[in-house]
Amino acid sequence: MRWSQAVKMTGIALIGSLVLAACGNTGATETTPGSNGGNAGATETPPAKTDVIAVSEVYHNLLYLPLYVAKDQGFLEENNIEVSTITAAGSGPAALASVLSGESTFSFHGPEHVSFAKAKGGEAKSISILSGSAPVWAVAHEGTTIETPQDFVGKTIVTGIAPTSSNSLLRKLFADNGIDLDKDVTITEVQNGSELGTLLAGKADIAVVYEPQLDQGLVQGLQIVYDFTKDYPDFAFATLNTSDKVIKEQPDLVRRMVKSLEAALDYIHADPEGTKEIAKKEFPNLEAEVVENAVQRMIDSNVYPQDGTLTESAFQAAIDMQRFIGNLDKDVSYADMVDASFMP
Repeated sequence: MRWSQAVKMTGIALIGSLVLAACGNTGATETTPGSNGGNAGATETPPAKTDVIAVSEVYHNLLYLPLYVAKDQGFLEENNIEVSTITAAGSGPAALASVLSGESTFSFHGPEHVSFAKAKGGEAKSISILSGSAPVWAVAHEGTTIETPQDFVGKTIVTGIAPTSSNSLLRKLFADNGIDLDKDVTITEVQNGSELGTLLAGKADIAVVYEPQLDQGLVQGLQIVYDFTKDYPDFAFATLNTSDKVIKEQPDLVRRMVKSLEAALDYIHADPEGTKEIAKKEFPNLEAEVVENAVQRMIDSNVYPQDGTLTESAFQAAIDMQRFIGNLDKDVSYADMVDASFMP
């Protein structure tokens, strides 16, 4: 693993209490005189100060499981970080806005939102990947066969409201394969999370979904008919993001956060069963079987990468998708949007 445990002091009585930092503040560490056998002036370094931070995510989801693993397994604590609050912001722009305002230190969403913010004067960077690939699947009742994109022709497909990634991936698949959205297929857009209900009610032939919806459908007898992770194995789907201000003023905090998440990714791949137990605790309202199957599928599909490095190719795949759907009218530079220098 690419992480190490913080050094623990022994043999010294701590004087006073450890001062918890305000959100994102990493003040300097002081040294405390020690007895050292009575030698006056001898000093020893006390434990490093813990940074207490708030983070924001789009919504509480298995895509951010490395964060929850890092918290549960003590990787954040080992790196002197305490996450006091995880806020579900409801959207990528809202999550990043929380960081730019200083309310949160880090946000979790796609790197495209850094590009959107920069176009409006917001200064931020994407740092590393929590979930890669394109974790989207199409499901249908047994008997439906999709062997090539042309097999979607004539079908009614339900997906989340644009510009959610499931919607964008479906439309790009059709565009790349000459399928006319107006003549060849019928796309029904519904509120994210309600796609399965539309399919099960008989109002669509195919539903395009994320996890855990996918495995919720499978336990009800549905089957996977298309796997977008195979089309986009190198795709920056959810990233760790922060402001230029935090990078400039608290680089060591950023480095320790990345180190904690890397340790979590290592743990996910080294101990899938332990990871499933953490996920079940994090999502107690979901059936255990659904959580276990969803986590295993995302491990097998490399949605949780073994290395969180945000590569230029993965970043570009995400940006190209945004250009395709019209959210970006010009290309953006990897160097301007990404700071991968904090990787261990």
